[in-house]
Amino acid sequence: MTELTPTEVAALFDLDERRVRKDVEYGVFERLTSPPRFDLAAVVYLYTVAGMSLDLGVEDRKKLYRLIVSALRGKRPHDLELSAYVVVKLDDAVHDVEARLSDFDKWKKKLVERADILGGEPVFPKSRLAVRHIGEMARRGAPVEEIVEDYPILSKQDVEFAKRYVVAYPRVGRPRAREAPAR
Repeated sequence: MTELTPTEVAALFDLDERRVRKDVEYGVFERLTSPPRFDLAAVVYLYTVAGMSLDLGVEDRKKLYRLIVSALRGKRPHDLELSAYVVVKLDDAVHDVEARLSDFDKWKKKLVERADILGGEPVFPKSRLAVRHIGEMARRGAPVEEIVEDYPILSKQDVEFAKRYVVAYPRVGRPRAREAPAR
């Protein structure tokens, strides 16, 4: 698995990026690089915490992360019993994370980035339709069904992943200067 940035993790798994960065700040993750990059264990931890609907303290979060790292070192992840009544279905969490990462990676590999098409902006295959355009439409609330109806070459998955793409990979830098019209 490729290591992910906080922005990528937040976008791909519908997490609050501020919460992800707070866990970095609080030292939940051991031996994290700078800038932060998250491996499978860290992503599974973040995904699990988000799905728990419990407010864990920093020490409990650190403990949970260490338990997940330890469990993933074994051959097959298992359920983690945190207490007599709280069990983390680690096998399911790992499966969900790996499936989403795999699907997104396969989708991203299909995109076309060529200098002669929209200046190298990623576009959908066999089109000049910018991924960012579709992703921004979806992010701003346009219904997926409406987008797919307007652009029949797209699937619902294309629209959902385009939405995640624009959040995971925001535009960086200043807008390009526009040429002045000829007089």
